[in-house]
Amino acid sequence: MTDPRAAVEFRLPAVDLKPGDLVNTTPGEDDWQEVVGVFRKSEDARSNEIRGLVSALGGRYVVVQLTDLAPVDGGVYFDGDIAMVYGEDDGEDQPVTAVISGEDGIRTYLYTKFELVSVRAV
Repeated sequence: MTDPRAAVEFRLPAVDLKPGDLVNTTPGEDDWQEVVGVFRKSEDARSNEIRGLVSALGGRYVVVQLTDLAPVDGGVYFDGDIAMVYGEDDGEDQPVTAVISGEDGIRTYLYTKFELVSVRAV
């Protein structure tokens, strides 16, 4: 019997990505980000910047926008009411608010239309 929480990882062409997919941007290092936009044609884009980029690529690439959530690798403890993250190696401990990603961070990637991307089924 399988655990319903288990995730399956597979590879699919970048042109088949859709918002909500989870993509490993750095296979082997587990940098999973959520797809928030996929632009194959300039008409797909909402902003002039992305529309211009997609148009300039001539259909050879897919523009993909992903979340930009950096992992917090250190353990968390409380110093009074302040949540702190243990420093890595000999680094200083830092407040959690100093190491977490902003809520509006977006990464923009270019994938060739033939490129296979590691995706996690949810």
